[in-house]
Amino acid sequence: MKNYKLIELWGTEVWIEISDHAFKRKRERNILLNLVFNDIKSAEEQLGEIKKGDTFVIIDSFANISIVGVMENYNEIQIITVVNKGKDFIPNNPYDKIITLD
Repeated sequence: MKNYKLIELWGTEVWIEISDHAFKRKRERNILLNLVFNDIKSAEEQLGEIKKGDTFVIIDSFANISIVGVMENYNEIQIITVVNKGKDFIPNNPYDKIITLD
């Protein structure tokens, strides 16, 4: 099952793919997908610095969620997982970019 949403970033349309794992975690942790898409839009400038294949974490302390993703292409981002921890989230893996939203 593929879960995609088209959003505007950097003046162009970008596909956001929610992996099956992330979709499952979203349900288990009662995280709204709209929060995920809003956080991606809020991190637009910082995400623009990420290269193809780089992984990233968006930490939203206000909504108390973290989003782990990978830049697949200039027009596609895959969300690997979502976590119901904001400022308390400590990534287990070395990510290329950590973006903090306040």
